[in-house]
Amino acid sequence: MTVFDPKEKYKHLAKFGNMFLQCISCGDCREQTDYTADPPKWGVCVAKENTSGFEPFFGRGKMQIIRSLWQGKLELSKDMAEVIYQCPTCNACAEACAYDMDNAAFYEALRAELVDAGCGLEAHVPMNRAMVELLNPYQRDNKEKNDWIEKLDFKIKDANSEQADVLYFVGCTAALTPDIQPVAVNTAKVLKKLGVDFSVFGEREVCCGSVAMRTGDRKAFNSVAMKNVELFKKSGVKTIITSCAGCYRTLKTDYSEYLDELGIEIIHTVDFVRNIINEKNIQLKHLDINATYHDPCHTGRNCGMKEGINPLYEEPREVLSKLANLIEMKTIKGSAKCCGAGGGLKKGFPELALEIA
Repeated sequence: MTVFDPKEKYKHLAKFGNMFLQCISCGDCREQTDYTADPPKWGVCVAKENTSGFEPFFGRGKMQIIRSLWQGKLELSKDMAEVIYQCPTCNACAEACAYDMDNAAFYEALRAELVDAGCGLEAHVPMNRAMVELLNPYQRDNKEKNDWIEKLDFKIKDANSEQADVLYFVGCTAALTPDIQPVAVNTAKVLKKLGVDFSVFGEREVCCGSVAMRTGDRKAFNSVAMKNVELFKKSGVKTIITSCAGCYRTLKTDYSEYLDELGIEIIHTVDFVRNIINEKNIQLKHLDINATYHDPCHTGRNCGMKEGINPLYEEPREVLSKLANLIEMKTIKGSAKCCGAGGGLKKGFPELALEIA
């Protein structure tokens, strides 16, 4: 008789040992309101709030599913995937957890088990395939990543052939989405204004692999990650900046073992610009307008749960406060509400993603 060994059967979950068995099913990950906290907590799980709200749709139920798999009481299935993927992996549940568990990391490992077992979400297959074959998840010609560069009235260095102090990793969304291209264009303008020696990969820039990692397709993720590591190595760059929250989190956390060996530092553009402003004592013109700031789950909670990495909460606010009157929303920082697009949710369950937004 074969003895069931969860460490052999579930290799992605096995990397966490028995950490997920610490869950005591208290339910704080479902809803936790604390007006005395700083910042105050107003509810927790956006998936629970916008679905039927049954157990598997919030943290406690997902942890029970993982525990049951680990104990041999459940098997992976497509029905399980339908529930597990109705989650943006925003990690608000981890923020509420008294045991400081990195819940989203467990969910991503479970998704990797589902994909390896052939039970992944079908809606994610074309996206991750395009990422590997076309180097972006939008099924677009990667040459279009040059489009935003053509909108500049100055030349920037090509990282494929020119050495620079800093590499600006634009990301697929900012490079390929017309409405978001101004992020790349204006970032380049700010860098030039500050006198930064920087380069970009343009049409040769490879997707960071964020959506593959979040949706459990580790094979697709490893494929693009290795391509990026080789590009970074050949460029000789030691500092990489990015404006994209998803790219930042992925490069900062999921690439850490590769980039640490190469001595490459990952910095968000806001933090990079903030450092220059402070070092050079640059005085910004206050525009006397009201502005607010939404904390991305990627740069906030999901980075804050990683050892040695601080969430980017204060840095954006410091810069924004120099330009505008910062008006805070009710839910901020660790309690910020998810936008609904993360974790492959927008592709897998677009209506739910829109409800959350």
